[in-house]
Amino acid sequence: MTNTENLGIECGCSPFPAPTEGGMCAQCQPNNALTCEEESILAKMRDIKHEVRGITERLNAIQAYEAATLRGVVASKDQSEWNSLFGRLEDLRTQWKDWQLRLEDAIERKLIFLGHREPK
Repeated sequence: MTNTENLGIECGCSPFPAPTEGGMCAQCQPNNALTCEEESILAKMRDIKHEVRGITERLNAIQAYEAATLRGVVASKDQSEWNSLFGRLEDLRTQWKDWQLRLEDAIERKLIFLGHREPK
């Protein structure tokens, strides 16, 4: 991926922190090992992880409720919710893989920029 998506970070380092008069922008200073693009991608991945945790907690609650009350017989309402949540979980897994590839591409661009790798 050569084009980058605007991920909402406006630090002025686009995409690599460029020192001006011996320093870097204040927003990038604490994250100087990461580019703004990498930080944005990691934030999206954290959001996905947070959503996945909520879904898996709900799936576990449905499973525990059904096991405790009906000895494993799933009510149609709960089955519908289960299917919906499971579908969303699969969608989030796909998104995670996409963001993971974007992160790998961003890291590769950074390493090329820094001279650690040759452009392909």
